Parts: sequence; C-alpha cells; structure tokens
Amino acid sequence: MNKYLAGCILAMLVGAGSAGAVPPVSIDQHADVPWSSLSSNPFDGKLVYDKHFDDHFAFVTMWSRSGIKATYTSYWRERVGWRYVWRTRHVWVDGKRVEERYRDREDIYERRTSQRIPKALMFAIHGKIYRYESGEVPPDLAQALATAPPGNMIIRVVWDNDQTWDTPIGEGTVATWRAVFSSP
Repeated sequence: MNKYLAGCILAMLVGAGSAGAVPPVSIDQHADVPWSSLSSNPFDGKLVYDKHFDDHFAFVTMWSRSGIKATYTSYWRERVGWRYVWRTRHVWVDGKRVEERYRDREDIYERRTSQRIPKALMFAIHGKIYRYESGEVPPDLAQALATAPPGNMIIRVVWDNDQTWDTPIGEGTVATWRAVFSSP
C-alpha cells in the first residue's frame, strides 16, 4: 500500500477532517476535467478545478461551497542502479572516418512521487486574512472568494509542520469563484 493511500485511510479512521486538515483532492494534474471552468457534480454542486505545476511538482485544488480540497505531489528521479549498454561513435583511423562500437555504463533511474496534504489554506482578500482548514466554506470566506479581484491570486499553503508555501491560483479559477461561491 502506498504512503498516500495509507495516509488517507489513517485520516478517515482518526477523523482528520474534524481535526482541521484540508481534504485531499480526488484527481491529479492529468485528469480529464475542465480546468479553471465551472462544472458540477452531485456530491459537491458547483465547482472549479485548478492546477499549478512544473516538472517537479503539481498542486491540484478543487473549489466548491461544500469544501476546498488540495493535494501537492512532488516528482523526482532516483538512481536505482546501472547497466552496461553498447553505443556507437565515429572516430578517425588512418585518415578515414569509421564507426566504432563500445560499452558504456548507464545509470538507471526510476520516477518517484510523494504527496502532501495541506493543514490549511490562507487567503488575503480585500485587506483581510482568511484561513480555511476543512468542512463547508464559511460564509465570510465564500463572500470574499466570490468578490475577489480579477486576475491571478497568491494563496498561502500551511503544512503540518507550520511551514508555508505561496502559490498562484490562475485568473480563470479566480473568475469562476464568482459562480461557485455566490449566494445560492
């Protein structure tokens, strides 16, 4: 069983949602969903998915009135061994260019991943700081998200060890918050 699945099971058993932790999102950055666009499902109602990623990480979020979900996945390559391979090169022998085969040592890498679930998300909107940990989005935060200024927004992710990481939320997602978080 992978660490992420074990962590999710442990969180369900000890009721981490009530202890104040942002729930993990059920998709990854490769999911075939409408990113930064309004969609809905029978469990969460109106929602919007957002992702911020590069070659080394992906931060995926799902925003709905019923709750905000987020997962940070880091990616890296780890050397797990080596092998010999045959390669070809051109060399000059007696003034002629000839092809030569030689054995070379090549490292073997495996792709690794690790997932982290934030303890909290923080927002600075209209000069006020909001903190979200779990459960339904409080009315004051929903109102702030629905009226957030247009454009990209920086949010602060708080980890279990209280370290923070600031990350952008795209302007399309911020614009869609109006439809998601406006009064029903």
